[in-house]
Amino acid sequence: MQKRKKWIYFFLCLGLLVTFLYFHSGKSCPGYINAEKYGANGDDLRDDTKAIQQAINESYSSKIGKVRLTGNKHYVLTSGLNVKRGIELELGQNTKILVNGNFRAFSLHKNSSITNGIVEVTDKRFRSEVIYLDGKEQFWSDTRTRVRNLTIINSSGSHGGTGIKLFAGGVDHYISFVNFQDLSIAGFQKGLEISVQKPKKKAAWINGNRFINFTFDDCIECIVIHSSRTVPNESSGNQFLGLQIQVSKQTEQILSVSGTHNTFDGMIWDTQLRSNASEPVDLTANSFQTRVNFNINGKFVKDRGVDNKF
Repeated sequence: MQKRKKWIYFFLCLGLLVTFLYFHSGKSCPGYINAEKYGANGDDLRDDTKAIQQAINESYSSKIGKVRLTGNKHYVLTSGLNVKRGIELELGQNTKILVNGNFRAFSLHKNSSITNGIVEVTDKRFRSEVIYLDGKEQFWSDTRTRVRNLTIINSSGSHGGTGIKLFAGGVDHYISFVNFQDLSIAGFQKGLEISVQKPKKKAAWINGNRFINFTFDDCIECIVIHSSRTVPNESSGNQFLGLQIQVSKQTEQILSVSGTHNTFDGMIWDTQLRSNASEPVDLTANSFQTRVNFNINGKFVKDRGVDNKF
């Protein structure tokens, strides 16, 4: 009996040792790929782009579907990441990705997502987009594309580039029913841009998306929607709820909107800081039945559309 107890104790200790080494070796754990397995090192300022992309590719080919970057670390990108279909890129709450250069940082494909953490642009040359969705992927209600709980900041002082951009411009290209939630966007030329170009035939659209609990701070243009009023290039029925918009002396426009039945609800802070004398809310000639519920009066709104309410 005593000998059996010794063997049980031995195998128990061996199991604990194996478990410890497994979770501290930087290798993949069940359910996700650890990008450090491929050489991503958040403790230095070397380029981590290749390592993170390799982790995404491995997660895609193995059908694991998740990549993690964790800890209070700083990972560096010098070129863009392609977040493939079905991949969830999960950051730690205080994990930071530094964007060093002028390139589109994250291209999100159908059923991909990015959650948590901080993406910080540190290069004054930056003129591209941090997060980009293209309607050629045909995002619809059955997809699981998500952007959630993320801080996106341009700390370079240049106010260049765009925080998030949604684009559709080809035949039957569309982005619909995607949820964006709990995001802070600061220091960009454009905080959020929705752009729908007229395709050569048929239609393209960006409709029915939800943008919930967004904070915009120190952006030159906070929310910009370019489209016609309806098809063939339409942007309609998008909901913006729980907006908090902090104006700075750099801010020229809070909202410029085209399309039909888009709704906006939130608070705007310190409009007196703007150096630009024009109206910060522009309901364009291509806007129809736009609903704006902000804590500002009509003198701040330029309404050139039809049947808008503010």
